[in-house]
Amino acid sequence: MTETRTAPTGSSAGSRGVTFGGVLRSEWIKLWSLMSTRILLALTLAAIVGVGALTVLIRYTYLDEMIRNAREQGQTMTPEMLEASFPPGSGFDLYNLPNAGLQIGILILGSLAVLFMSSEYATGMIRSTMNAVPRRTPAFVAKAIILAVISYVITAIAGAVTFLIAMPVFQGMGFDLDWSTDGVLYSIFTGGLYVAGVALIGLSLGTLLRNSAGGITVLVAMFFVLSIAAGFMTLIPGEFWKYVPQYIPSEAGGRFLSIGHTDGVIDPWHGGLIFLGYVLLFLIPAMIALKKRDV
Repeated sequence: MTETRTAPTGSSAGSRGVTFGGVLRSEWIKLWSLMSTRILLALTLAAIVGVGALTVLIRYTYLDEMIRNAREQGQTMTPEMLEASFPPGSGFDLYNLPNAGLQIGILILGSLAVLFMSSEYATGMIRSTMNAVPRRTPAFVAKAIILAVISYVITAIAGAVTFLIAMPVFQGMGFDLDWSTDGVLYSIFTGGLYVAGVALIGLSLGTLLRNSAGGITVLVAMFFVLSIAAGFMTLIPGEFWKYVPQYIPSEAGGRFLSIGHTDGVIDPWHGGLIFLGYVLLFLIPAMIALKKRDV
């Protein structure tokens, strides 16, 4: 009598065949294979540049009006005098023009990051993802890398294009503005890092809340509504409340984009560290929750 043995059936996912490179490639295909995603990213790039170009036009119009008014009064208004009339951080820092359209990038790319995870919970695809990657953490890290790189590249390209538009406009007014101007390359570099950080927070919110509407709502509240509410804190009596608003995520991140020291305001590197703290504050719990919770 012959004994027949059959091999046990079951998924081999998560065994030796699964590599981080494969997980990274799989997550990239999930994102990039959708035509809607490619269109959204292209429109985001165009929107950031468009808002930046509009800001360039507004600043040019305002400065040109100041020069004309000075001429009518028989005065001479030089670019140096114009720059001196606006204190640092007043919104007329020309070196920071590459980041003029950053807010629209934060809104769209941050929301896309939320959807990148929350949509898998909504459709049930998260089960397939976690069956393929039982350790779970590599899938989250792969999503984070893809979102951070895409957000950084789009923002940096948009910032460079915006500055290319702004450069001849203000050079025609006599401003010494080019790629060697102090702060220009820094603003492009940090602008990309800022939006990449927002994308990581969005991914974390999508993981923690597992709900698209809830994650996007919290993200918008953090980076848009909270800054408005923080402004009212300055009306509270006491010196302490005057400094609180600069420690919220949007203000700390915005300070990270600036250069130089300003009295009464945190330095750029302080702002960068505070913003990094906010990223980790959401990123680490999201990784733990994904690891521990049932899908």
